[in-house]
Amino acid sequence: MDCYIYFKASSSHESAILEQEQLLLSFMLEYGLSKHRLQKRPQAQDGMQTWMEIHRELAPGFEQALARAYAQTRLAELQSGERHIEYFMDAKLCA
Repeated sequence: MDCYIYFKASSSHESAILEQEQLLLSFMLEYGLSKHRLQKRPQAQDGMQTWMEIHRELAPGFEQALARAYAQTRLAELQSGERHIEYFMDAKLCA
């Protein structure tokens, strides 16, 4: 299963978002969760940028580890609005 988290932040916070996402990644690595990716939309809209965290191949305890890691960053104060968290799993295709 994979976890996709998206949020918006002011374009003026881009360097701080990148810094705090790197910090989040370092905490996630401490918990043994290494499949992390960060993306953003190609263009800002009304001064806001949309960001997407992608966490792949979730290990047991992922949600608790993510919550602990997130709490150790400044991401909450940099974001505008809430973080949207969604989970997806691979679909099995018939040949």
